Amino acid sequence: MKNLKNSLHGRTGFRKYAGSYYSKITNECRRVNDPNVGLSLTESDTYIKCYMGDTGLLVSHAFDENELLEDEVYKQILTGKLGLNEGMLYENMIAQMLAANGHRLFFYTHYNNEKHRNDMEIDFLISNNSKTKYKIYPIEVKSGVRYSMESLLRFREKYKSRIGGCYIIHPKNLSIKDDIVCIPPYMAICL
Repeated sequence: MKNLKNSLHGRTGFRKYAGSYYSKITNECRRVNDPNVGLSLTESDTYIKCYMGDTGLLVSHAFDENELLEDEVYKQILTGKLGLNEGMLYENMIAQMLAANGHRLFFYTHYNNEKHRNDMEIDFLISNNSKTKYKIYPIEVKSGVRYSMESLLRFREKYKSRIGGCYIIHPKNLSIKDDIVCIPPYMAICL
């Protein structure tokens, strides 16, 4: 990015092209304040998650300062021997799949003033794009085999009239728990 900034600086200006450059390599996920019809109506420009458009490129950049060869990094990730936040890679991969399917990416968080922390966080919200029966679909991404569904259950209870269905993407087989469809990551492309 630094080289691009230097090459554009003085010619036409970095600011003019920075947005289009980032939009080609990242998938922006914007926070919504009120998950309802027209998610983009309540999106916030102050809270944005940026996911790399290419998960392999993310891994290459994340470990480029290490002495590991690229194929060695991937072997260690697959065998669980590399200490890293696997949730980050999982979320990035799912963001990439959802964006490739034409979904704009949104997420939701709710801050609890009494507890002084977020008590509800949904990784992704997508819509069915229906003109007459609009519904939203919350998606939680879990990288481990043990996880909590509390946040998703609270979200479903609070916004039940707006929800068409709930999904958890996890590293296990297809299952349904408490009317929540749990799918393996390779099925995310079907959403």
